[in-house]
Amino acid sequence: MNIETVKNKIVEGGLKFTHQRMVIYEAVSSTHNHPTAEWVFEQIKENNPSISLGTVYKTLDTFVNAQIIQKFVDNNGVMRFDAILEAHSHLYDKETNEIRDYQNKELETLIKGFFEKNKIKDFEVEDISVVIKGHNK
Repeated sequence: MNIETVKNKIVEGGLKFTHQRMVIYEAVSSTHNHPTAEWVFEQIKENNPSISLGTVYKTLDTFVNAQIIQKFVDNNGVMRFDAILEAHSHLYDKETNEIRDYQNKELETLIKGFFEKNKIKDFEVEDISVVIKGHNK
């Protein structure tokens, strides 16, 4: 991902483009392992010694609020981040705690259609997150 793409993503989220935001977003979006804030910090701290872990947490929360990334809690209660905003599911390996993206248009269409047809009383569905648990072979 080039700098211009990252800049556009941040600015489109209504945020000011800064070097710190750029390196944090690049760290999240360049991996598909749904990183923690600590993992992001470890990836960027050597080349960005002025960035603290607190700054990483605050920036990630800012990105979530600006709908630039999404966050979720894994089975161990750990906050994880994902730069893919399009509808998709996750494969969760219960042995290794690895989380992978699983995109299947047919499944996403089926789930969306189900909730459009079967409305939940007094509740508006905004987002659906499916986690498929198992283990790698």
